[in-house]
Amino acid sequence: MKRILFFITVMMCFLMTGQEITTTDFWQKDKIKHSIGTFGISAVTYTYLSIHKKHKKLPEVYKRLISLSTAMAIGGLKEAIDSTSSNRYASWGDMGANAVGVLAFQATISIPLHLKPKRKRNRDISFLVHDKN
Repeated sequence: MKRILFFITVMMCFLMTGQEITTTDFWQKDKIKHSIGTFGISAVTYTYLSIHKKHKKLPEVYKRLISLSTAMAIGGLKEAIDSTSSNRYASWGDMGANAVGVLAFQATISIPLHLKPKRKRNRDISFLVHDKN
């Protein structure tokens, strides 16, 4: 399972391309790619922490913070690499799109966690049973 999650993470990093402005739709497509990429990295990290035996017992808040931090760190690293490239540049807009992707993931795991059905009370129906003694 670790290898599969690692492979997915590496493939997401390779699929995120640098910034080369060539079309008018560039800004929309680029920001969507950043948001989807960080959403995916957060999902993979959170899933890994939830499945792995060693990390399974971590509090929920720690899992969320680790997944958020990992995705933002990878997004920041990508922007740092873009700034050193000759035909690409770092963008605060991309970091904003990264934050949107991470926060969207946090919202998608927060909503289902708080909508768990409440435990139903078992009603005492012993008074309905007639004792024939």
